[in-house]
Amino acid sequence: MSIKTILAAALAAAATLAPAHAQTTVPNGPYGDNDSVASLRTYEQLVAALKSSAHTSRGAMTYGELPWKSNTGRAIPYVVVGTGPAAALIIAQQHGDEMETSDSAVNLARTLANNSTASKAIRNALRVIIVPRVNVDGFDGRKADGTLITDAQGRVPPWRQNYDRTFSTGSVPAFYQRGRGYDINRYHAFRPECPLDNPNFPNIGPLGVLSCENELVDSTQPYTRTDLGRGNPVPEARNIRWLADQFTPVVTLDLHHQGTRVNDGNMVTASTLWPTAAATAQALQSVDAGAVARFTRGQTMAKRVVVVIAQTLAKYPYADLSLYPGGTEPGISRNAYGLLGSGSVLLELRGGIGTKSGGYIQKIGYHASYAVLEELARDADLRGFDPNQAEILVKPANGQPPRPGQGESEPITDGTVAQGMSDDEDDHHLGN
Repeated sequence: MSIKTILAAALAAAATLAPAHAQTTVPNGPYGDNDSVASLRTYEQLVAALKSSAHTSRGAMTYGELPWKSNTGRAIPYVVVGTGPAAALIIAQQHGDEMETSDSAVNLARTLANNSTASKAIRNALRVIIVPRVNVDGFDGRKADGTLITDAQGRVPPWRQNYDRTFSTGSVPAFYQRGRGYDINRYHAFRPECPLDNPNFPNIGPLGVLSCENELVDSTQPYTRTDLGRGNPVPEARNIRWLADQFTPVVTLDLHHQGTRVNDGNMVTASTLWPTAAATAQALQSVDAGAVARFTRGQTMAKRVVVVIAQTLAKYPYADLSLYPGGTEPGISRNAYGLLGSGSVLLELRGGIGTKSGGYIQKIGYHASYAVLEELARDADLRGFDPNQAEILVKPANGQPPRPGQGESEPITDGTVAQGMSDDEDDHHLGN
């Protein structure tokens, strides 16, 4: 089925089913503020591009698919570039409606696989694992008949969450939009011995979550609220944890979009942050003697990475970097992989600003990521970068520091909340 046919069907469905205020956006069509996303790859185009790049790379890049498929049955692709002793993990588009980051990741992979001296040096020193689109359904998920998926309100993607319509009535899982799906970036398991853990069960309190659920919850089959106490119901998040366990990356870089932010009258075009889950690490110390040391190592490395990013983006006039006001929830990838000892860094890029500006978004993500990899290739410990400089070089926009996390201002009990997330109430995050 052609993309034009899919688009026409999706627009017709949206007009019929969606309420007047609903976001009726589709890939290759108008998106929210009427900015075109026609330049962005569909799922099929993304897979084809990655396979083609791997095929023509003469062994520099390998193509793979992660162990758990999305809930529409799609394989989630990734590539590995290089054969070096240290690893770096780069993930993009955990949120389906944060779209330019996937092209940044694809362009980065292609550059790393080319024949330049710089790329060869990176490949000899590192294994770079890249997942260009973690949330394949949240961008352009389709049903078996080829039409776009819909949530319980009749809305079609792109949207923030994955696709899982299990819970439409009553209480819903934490960080879940009723009748639609989960925020993938709140479901990363953070304990070394618990790769299948639900990081939001039984609840997020001041000291984080100490439980260790370790059963496979298959969300492609019927399941209930009781199953939230057995393991992690989000296959996309389980996949990223699987990669972290396979490769033990010294650095994990997570690319996102954020809403429009202004700092002293200047538009913020990028924001960054290191792990902030120190309270969870301290609480874990009672059951894991290495928890605090591991988190401190990850946070210190992350701050070194932030210094590299800050110094790199200072060279580009279109990049205005600030400190992101992210939360302390342990299931956020930035925090989870920091708790596992990786230098885990968030890079937020401003989204929703048109095709031309979308090119700038891609460039910022590309330049920052490539600079980090170049420095890691020179020294996998980044010893030449002082972590104490991170808070000097990167300031909060308008003085707003990172915030404590408490389950998005809604109490979590046994992994559930009363209401859940909403398109219209998105003030608890700007993208992360």
